[in-house]
Amino acid sequence: MLTSQKNFSEYLNKLDSLMQGSEISWDQTLIGQIKNTPLLLPVIGAFSAGKSSLLNTFMGMDILPVGIAPETELATELHFSQESYLLAIRHDGNEERLAVEDLTLVNKKSAEYSHLRLYINSPALEAIAPLILVDMPGYGSSLENHNKALAYYLPRGVHFIVVTSIEEGTVTQSVLRHLDTIKVYGGDFSFILSKTNLRAPEQASEITDYINEQLQLYFGADKQVIPLDNQATDTFNKVLSAINPDLVFHNLFIDRLKDQNIDLINQINFASNVIKNSKNVNDNAFRALEQALDGLIQQRNKTQEDMKFRFSTPLITRCINAIDRDLNGQIDRLANFSTTKNAATALEREISEIISSNLTRTLKQEMDQISAEMIQELAVNLTKNNEMLDSLDHNWAKNIADKTEAKLKAVSGFIETMSERLPGKEDAGKVYRLFSTVLAITTSVISPVLELVIVFLPDIIRLLSSINAEEKARKNLLNSVFPGIKSELRNLLPEIVDEQLSNLLKSVSDEFEEQINQQRILITRYQQEREMAQETIDKQLEIFQDLSVELKALATSYLYC
Repeated sequence: MLTSQKNFSEYLNKLDSLMQGSEISWDQTLIGQIKNTPLLLPVIGAFSAGKSSLLNTFMGMDILPVGIAPETELATELHFSQESYLLAIRHDGNEERLAVEDLTLVNKKSAEYSHLRLYINSPALEAIAPLILVDMPGYGSSLENHNKALAYYLPRGVHFIVVTSIEEGTVTQSVLRHLDTIKVYGGDFSFILSKTNLRAPEQASEITDYINEQLQLYFGADKQVIPLDNQATDTFNKVLSAINPDLVFHNLFIDRLKDQNIDLINQINFASNVIKNSKNVNDNAFRALEQALDGLIQQRNKTQEDMKFRFSTPLITRCINAIDRDLNGQIDRLANFSTTKNAATALEREISEIISSNLTRTLKQEMDQISAEMIQELAVNLTKNNEMLDSLDHNWAKNIADKTEAKLKAVSGFIETMSERLPGKEDAGKVYRLFSTVLAITTSVISPVLELVIVFLPDIIRLLSSINAEEKARKNLLNSVFPGIKSELRNLLPEIVDEQLSNLLKSVSDEFEEQINQQRILITRYQQEREMAQETIDKQLEIFQDLSVELKALATSYLYC
């Protein structure tokens, strides 16, 4: 067990003991999350970059399928185990245990599964535990499986290993888009230049320097390419050893644990004030909370009624305009694609990636802003005509708002072991898992949109003739393809966006309601203490004082050290 994992587990176990018998609530699911959250390292790149070969060399055995065509259609997690076997995860979360030798066969039936977990008796995998490498479908795999894998692992990956072949000679637009998406999700990456043995040392050095300049231009001076030949396991080990799993794990949970500690102290102060105040003051505060609940429901309903006008329609317009600008900005490249061999496939992939990258960036920004606006609006509404609550907590509405905002931004709320069910083409965009975090809601828009893009793009691109000259293709893209894409997006985005905005509003409102109800419980419970003898009141206040001191000391020892 990692040091940070052990410390956080000890902290939560001691917290659990401290809170026994108290009406103060806290998120006990954190105990299980601390114990079971995997540290996933997706390995991404084109199918020709040699990802699977690199991982086979690292493990010291030829297990992952390799070939001149894309062989990895399903993301495959690589776990250490004394016993070797394969778990194929279906879209409904059910697992099918298979022999390791079935890996190639399962990849050929990729539509039946979400992703794979390969358990291998490899000392190399054991040595890097609890880090778990994930062999991702290459950019040359089917567009559907590629998008499916990215949608699943982008929010779950704690660090990405990006592999580009030296034969590319550059960081391609496709790779840059994926790196940008990783950054939008708050992730980090290492960049490997593979197959350096295929070029002379001087040429390999020139390409390395050029890619270093690209990475530093886009991502800052701290990014350096790592050259690697087809047998350089030592170099790959150095890449992995540079990733500090303790620090990664610490960063996943520390903010949530600190926020929870502050919330517990706020609740204790609230309960202490209940005991100190008169029955009349507490009764008034209780009625104020009931009024706050009524006001919350009214405000939520009003926001829901205004959702399309205030949020949905402007958001969709900005998303489509951003995609349109990006498509037009890439017109020369796309026109060139349309005159090459397998033009339709190349265009589908390129346009799909442009839409995906743009939606990710725009939706994340929009959802952050909308959620902040919803929270602020509800908090302001709660403070109206509720001066009575000041006697219990001067910052009660702000505390609720801060806690809600922290929950919505928690990346670790995404990290689960259960698979979500992704839609098939027959009901694309209709069925997908609901989450409460902003990143999750963002993905819940992007995934079904990309499923539908895959459906409608071929028909639109067929408007281009395979014998088009580049200038004619350029005109057709501008006059037919791009308007067709915008039209389709305008048709499909409203239903998906409206549903996810409603989910966002529900998440915000439910969190406010839960915290208000918890305060009502505290008033009801500790008002009884207030009506007892002064000796009992003093004893309870002393208990609260001691509990607050112990919580602060516990946080100082484990969270602020």
